[in-house]
Amino acid sequence: MSFMNLTHHLAIRSSVLKGHVNKYAMLGLIISISSILFASLFVSYQITGMISIAGFIAAQTSNPAIWALDLTPFMFAYWGQSFCYELANKAELIIEDQTKELVNKSGDLESKLQHESNHDYLTNLPNQRLLSQRIMQALKQRNKDEELALIILNIKDFKTINYDFGSFSANSLLMQFTEKLKTILLEPYMLQAYMGMNMIARLQGAEFAILLPRVRKEHQLEEILTQLIEDTSVTFMIDGTSINIATTAGVALYPQHGTTDEALIHHATLCLLHTEKEGKAYAFYDARMDVQYKSKRIMLKEINQSVDNQEIDVLYQPTMALDSEKTIGAEAVICFNHPNYGQLSADKLIPLVEGTSVDKKLTYLVLKTAIKQLALWHQTNHKIYMIINLYNAADMELPGFIAQLLKENNLSADYLRIELTEKACLSDQKHTMTVLTQLADLGIKIAISDFGSGYSSFVYLTNFPISVLKIDKAFVMNMMKDEKKLSIVRAIIKLAAAMNLVVFADGITDQAILTELKQLGCLYGQGSYFSDALNASDFNALLT
Repeated sequence: MSFMNLTHHLAIRSSVLKGHVNKYAMLGLIISISSILFASLFVSYQITGMISIAGFIAAQTSNPAIWALDLTPFMFAYWGQSFCYELANKAELIIEDQTKELVNKSGDLESKLQHESNHDYLTNLPNQRLLSQRIMQALKQRNKDEELALIILNIKDFKTINYDFGSFSANSLLMQFTEKLKTILLEPYMLQAYMGMNMIARLQGAEFAILLPRVRKEHQLEEILTQLIEDTSVTFMIDGTSINIATTAGVALYPQHGTTDEALIHHATLCLLHTEKEGKAYAFYDARMDVQYKSKRIMLKEINQSVDNQEIDVLYQPTMALDSEKTIGAEAVICFNHPNYGQLSADKLIPLVEGTSVDKKLTYLVLKTAIKQLALWHQTNHKIYMIINLYNAADMELPGFIAQLLKENNLSADYLRIELTEKACLSDQKHTMTVLTQLADLGIKIAISDFGSGYSSFVYLTNFPISVLKIDKAFVMNMMKDEKKLSIVRAIIKLAAAMNLVVFADGITDQAILTELKQLGCLYGQGSYFSDALNASDFNALLT
């Protein structure tokens, strides 16, 4: 019901209330007159011994009590009408006041809803909806010699900050960053491009949009971007800890990069993704980025179809006991021979599917294939173990799925090892911790496949149930040529021994590396010196 209808409805109810007042006042008047008539007739009977008109007149003229009673109808009618109408009027005033209050509140509520629909709940900055409106307004107001520039700015590695410090502290960082952006708007180099039309918006996560509606050639946009990146790559305090952040930006210009708000936002976002991938500070949109984006989507669709049709090959790289050089396990390695793009290894395939539904489908396909193959080897009395890489360890369905596969294939969890990269661990620490703990409880050993390659390597050892350290092959392959890499390998082996962890070397390419690893106390490893990844048939031949 609208507030106009509500007001009309309340007015009708007030009129009905007055009608009820009149009704009951008239009823009271009838009762009082009836009382006078009854009293007069009763006194008439007492005086004359009968009920008659003469006796009625005698009673009315001789009895003072009846005189007082005769006044009650007039008093009741006057008092009843006055009192009840006053109540009705008060009720009407109350209803009217409440109606006005509701109307005022409705106006406040509508204003609040309109504000919330156009602004970000956390930072109170305009959101993408309001940004789109401002872009279209700016396009109508710009002069012919001016360009409109849309900058999308992102805080690098914000997910890592979020997972390391928690969402509350990460939100605090976003608030501080918002205030920093507001102060930057007042800098002379920004004011000249804004010309009084300030506009910052928050799009999602750590992505912010900056609208420069009137950029001219003398403003030197590249210098503005360089200064902007410098001014936003600063240090903030979170929980008493100094956090150094860095930013990157994608830029789209009107009219060369788009003529609508939707096109400009899309192209600036696409440019930002390209800039981050290339490791640049900022870049301007280029049509080739859109071609690359469309090509990736086409490839992703074809990979998805290949996974559904089980056309992805799973190869097996032997893992060795270094002292005996005996095969004790196999690492499942994915490979995809595409008719147009050639052979795609895991290093090329995973970045394409990462963060999509294909990622999960591919992981489950590899798990099914590798565990089934491991069961076949066990049936022929080759009791080796299987290493399977997870590129997303935050899937809460994963432990149950693996437990069911082990049960179906009659395999012990002792023969399965799950390997993760640093990136997989840090993508969603909360869920990753839960998943890895559940896998460890099943008896599955958890390994870090690139230990030493990232700054958070030691976080694994304290936060996750890790039992195996796999030294990154970048160190192992060059350890005999680079003393620093040799020192790192030596330190990791000592660290593993001190923490009672199994250490494993990846990338053994020659006898010299093998001999050195043995002397350092590394017991297990793999690499081209022993064998490259093989299909199941060739691996069978190796085992026999």
